[in-house]
Amino acid sequence: MFELNPQPMWVYDLQTLCILDVNIAAVNHYLYTREEFLNLNLKDLRPAAEIPKMQAAVEKLTIENLLVTGGSYKHQKRNGEIIDVQLQGNIISFDGKKAEMVIVTDITVLLRAQENSLLLLERLRDAQKIARIGYWTRNINEDISQWCSEMYKIYGRNPETFIPTRQNLVDCFHADDRYLLSEEVLSALATNQNTDYEHRIITEQGEVRWVSQRVELQYGHYGVPVAIKGIIQDITEKKKTDEKFKTIFEQTSDAIILGSLECNRLEFNDAAVNMLGYTQKELSEHMPYQMLTKLSTGSQNAIFEQFKAGEAGSGTTEIRRTDGSDIIVNFNFKPDILPGLHLCVLTDITDRVQNQNKLLASERRFKALVQEGADLIGILDLEGNYKFVSESSYPILGFHPSEFIGKNAFDFIHPDDREQIIGHFSKLSEIKRIKMSPFRFRNSKGNWRWIRTVAINLFGDPAIDGIVVSSRDITEAVFNRGALKRSNERYKSIMKAANQAIYDWDIEKDNVEWGNGFHAIFGYQSNSHNSGEWYKNIHVDDKTKVLAELTKSIEDSNIDVAVSEFRYTKENGEVALVEHRIVFLRNRLGVAIRAVGSLKDITGYKQNLITIQLQNKKLKEIAWAQSHMARAPLARMMGLVDLIKNYPNTDIEKSKILDLFLQSATEFDQIIKEISEHTNDDQ
Repeated sequence: MFELNPQPMWVYDLQTLCILDVNIAAVNHYLYTREEFLNLNLKDLRPAAEIPKMQAAVEKLTIENLLVTGGSYKHQKRNGEIIDVQLQGNIISFDGKKAEMVIVTDITVLLRAQENSLLLLERLRDAQKIARIGYWTRNINEDISQWCSEMYKIYGRNPETFIPTRQNLVDCFHADDRYLLSEEVLSALATNQNTDYEHRIITEQGEVRWVSQRVELQYGHYGVPVAIKGIIQDITEKKKTDEKFKTIFEQTSDAIILGSLECNRLEFNDAAVNMLGYTQKELSEHMPYQMLTKLSTGSQNAIFEQFKAGEAGSGTTEIRRTDGSDIIVNFNFKPDILPGLHLCVLTDITDRVQNQNKLLASERRFKALVQEGADLIGILDLEGNYKFVSESSYPILGFHPSEFIGKNAFDFIHPDDREQIIGHFSKLSEIKRIKMSPFRFRNSKGNWRWIRTVAINLFGDPAIDGIVVSSRDITEAVFNRGALKRSNERYKSIMKAANQAIYDWDIEKDNVEWGNGFHAIFGYQSNSHNSGEWYKNIHVDDKTKVLAELTKSIEDSNIDVAVSEFRYTKENGEVALVEHRIVFLRNRLGVAIRAVGSLKDITGYKQNLITIQLQNKKLKEIAWAQSHMARAPLARMMGLVDLIKNYPNTDIEKSKILDLFLQSATEFDQIIKEISEHTNDDQ
């Protein structure tokens, strides 16, 4: 309530008279900045002549141990303007000190209005005191009236020469008012007993004067009118005053409501009609209480209460217009500006309050952005010393803002980065904004965090008066970038070892981006981005089939991966056998919009495969030879050995057996040689 109160407020030390705290309304009203205000003494807010009065009030407060104070004083704004204020104070404890919280109401305009009203009222009262009141009578049957001496003064006639006959009296009346002397008007006295009216008269010097008359019939003993008598008063000055008040009432931009003492009659000026949205007819159709009740936005009706109480007062309230919208007004109530007539002046402050609310909302957003944002915000002087640091310093670096104040920012920067950042910082004397290269900054644990910083020179802004630095912790991004770089290098090495050419194909735009492998493997430069440029290098015997398969794969929404083999002509004229693998990326309709593919040279692989197949064939032939050709002589040798071993008494001579054994061994040896020669021939 202190900060958001629309009225100026401050708290001061009762002992030192120094301002301890001040709200926004006071800053705006007295034209000091908050910092200037907090360096002020109560004496600084008073004209020199008012200081003794202030000191006496404070001394009385202290001696009598008052808890609540109030009074009217004069204050002096920063620009020297003297204003009248109404102060209301309450004794409080502020940071352990005995202090007074003061609410200030600027009553300068009100006092001026009151002074003007009092001046007009004084004139009216003086006019009543010094007004010449004349008395006259005339017998019914006579033509000459009897005047007192004041009558001649009021009419501006010489009593020695002027005879107040009926005709002379008619000549004194303004031509437009002579109808008041007609027999019809006079005859109405018999019914009304008396008649009050105002009219103009012309003096002997030609001056026009306004007078007010009360005329009555004077009756005889038998109830028969015998004379006419009247009292007349010069109201010329009152008329002039009324015209002035009417002009103010009609021409002022503030809404004015005039009300009777019993609040049974109200009058609204045009400004009030416009403010409330009613017509004069609508206002006149409502009873006064009903009209004031309709202005209320809730259970409280401040304006009606002021009329009801009949006491001077001011404040702020909301009132409801005829269209249902609510506006905020300051009201100043002055009772008895004329006997039985109250005045209430309304000033629409809706826009001012809304602007103040917008300013407060903007300040709250700024505070949330600076104090609670993800970035680290700081303000430095030209030497790089911290003047301000946002609350985000703790979650980012582990330091509380107070730990930075007065310290030099460069002391927290890594020695290897410091010189470069100082160089950037020095340029801010010539350029307003600079984006610095990422650098390392020490946190509370002594670890280095990578941050990216933008610095802006705002020395020209008195609210900032420094260099604003906005920093963001990018440590994770730096580490991730390094890991990504290493991963990319490993990927390139793998792709190079895999003997593959990788490409990214934007099918909708027919734009192909080749990796470095395309040139390394096939010899072609990768500066051509049209798919047709590499299609044309497909072997003529394979091209039709390959393009047909590729077209089918693109159009078939069920195919995500396609693999094919074909011959591809290198830049040097060699024909390579390649394996083409392509992965399609499709939109939600199944249309292929992008593809990632690879061309792998499998020529060497295929040649090795054929060689292995031929070797396998020879091995099979050798195995057959081993199982058939070599088996016969081996079987005979095994039989001869068995004969010698198991049948020693056979009739066959041993020499014969040995000859047969030698023959089989020779045959077996020849087969071994042929297998060896056959194997060597294949190699």
